[in-house]
Amino acid sequence: MYSARRIRMLGPATSAFIGLGLLCGTSARAEDTCDDEALLKAKVSRQQQAQAAGQLIARLHLSRSQARQLIPIVEEAARLHADAYRQEARLLPQMIEAFSTFAAEDRLNRGFSREVEHRAGQMDHRARQVREDLTEKLIALEQRASAVLSPAQRAAAESSESGRRYAEARNRSRRHSAAARRQRQAARNDRLAAARQEIHQLYQQLHPRLSELGQRLLHPAAAEMVCRAAGQRPTPVVAEALDVAERGLSGYTLERHDQEQVELSRLRTEINNWNLINGLHLTSDQIERITALYSSVTPTGGSEWDRTKRPGTVPHTMHFALERAVEEVLNPGQRQVVIDYQACLIPPRNLKDPVRVGQAADADFGEQWLTRARTMSEEQLTRLIGDTLKREAEHLGQLSAAAEKQRKLLLRHSAQQAARLSDTEFELNKSELGERITRPDRKEELKHEIAMLSRTRGRPGAIAQHMLQPTFMAQLRLRAGQLAQGVDLGQSDLAAGPQAENCEKGCAIDTPDDTSRAGRNRKTK
Repeated sequence: MYSARRIRMLGPATSAFIGLGLLCGTSARAEDTCDDEALLKAKVSRQQQAQAAGQLIARLHLSRSQARQLIPIVEEAARLHADAYRQEARLLPQMIEAFSTFAAEDRLNRGFSREVEHRAGQMDHRARQVREDLTEKLIALEQRASAVLSPAQRAAAESSESGRRYAEARNRSRRHSAAARRQRQAARNDRLAAARQEIHQLYQQLHPRLSELGQRLLHPAAAEMVCRAAGQRPTPVVAEALDVAERGLSGYTLERHDQEQVELSRLRTEINNWNLINGLHLTSDQIERITALYSSVTPTGGSEWDRTKRPGTVPHTMHFALERAVEEVLNPGQRQVVIDYQACLIPPRNLKDPVRVGQAADADFGEQWLTRARTMSEEQLTRLIGDTLKREAEHLGQLSAAAEKQRKLLLRHSAQQAARLSDTEFELNKSELGERITRPDRKEELKHEIAMLSRTRGRPGAIAQHMLQPTFMAQLRLRAGQLAQGVDLGQSDLAAGPQAENCEKGCAIDTPDDTSRAGRNRKTK
């Protein structure tokens, strides 16, 4: 059986990498305690996930035949986890170096040097690719593993603590069926709840994740127990993965991994804050008024203060009122910047113009697409339409068969119409034609609807999310000091310099091997 010592210490070596926000990801923590808490959270997370993996294997009651069928699956998963940790060992130190240099330039708001921007963007992209590749391969293994289990075992795998709580709630609802029906009907009629459910389903479609079964059965801690259930000793691959998961590598321990992950998360938060501060272009008077409002409602640690909170955080009951007060300090353009802002490494090139935030990438796409398509042969156009639909499905969601057919016809008809125009006529009409073929981003529509409905119900929104945080306010005070000292902050135009494309989160990724605007593929928010 899996040893108690290993259960206490083991966890997926890539858990923090899969979710960079896991370690110190919330900027609501006070800076002086954030690092220690994040390190502790990483250790506890590994312990809990290892324990959950062991509990799953015990709950499944695998037959020897099933265990033998699962060995190559869990062995491959263990190898993937170990390989991902080795990639982290190479990437994290480089990312910290690149992000530190990037943050230093971001702090001065003079724009980013091409080399620094490229380096930070490339490292971020590599890390994301490692995470996505690992998840994709593990999902495929999960499907294979699920086929080995019986329906009863699969149901047992889903009976987690949260699942048990749900079952208990469901049983209570059955005892009060009339009340339950009224509640379900109210939920269906609640547009806010419906919008949140729709956007959740859309994100699940665009960004698939491992189910609870995959997270536990493909955990390195489960691999050893599967081998034991098959009457075998752990394979060399499993034993190596367990060693990596328990101690890390000889030159890159788990302790160092966790510390660098915390530092990386801190840098991300700092960069995101500077991106927004730089895009807002607040005056000294505005900064003074905003920080004063924030200080007036944040606890200082006195005896009357709720000890479950951190100094510098806004009490939950004050979020909406404080947000409305800060909103009054901002001008309409600044409010729009905050509403449309997406926390990301490299800011979108249109952040400088609040009217066009979230729109410029779409307009560019339609015009650039038609510019290319109008000169193509029918065969080339067919390939382009197919590639476009594939990219849109990846970033905007899959269309139904009927809707996809209509979109193909629209793209082809628009390209043919553009081809019939003279160059002069096309230049005069390409904006209107481009807008016509731009597919709406349902995620953005839902996000704006949710924000509007939340506001009408007195719930905090984007200002509270992005600005009313201790780290943001600390950096805002630093910006006030820079302005007071007469530091030349440049008021840089983020639209100048390399024209990085918007990624699916609204940030920008600019790579040195593809910098021409005409040659870039569109990636929507």
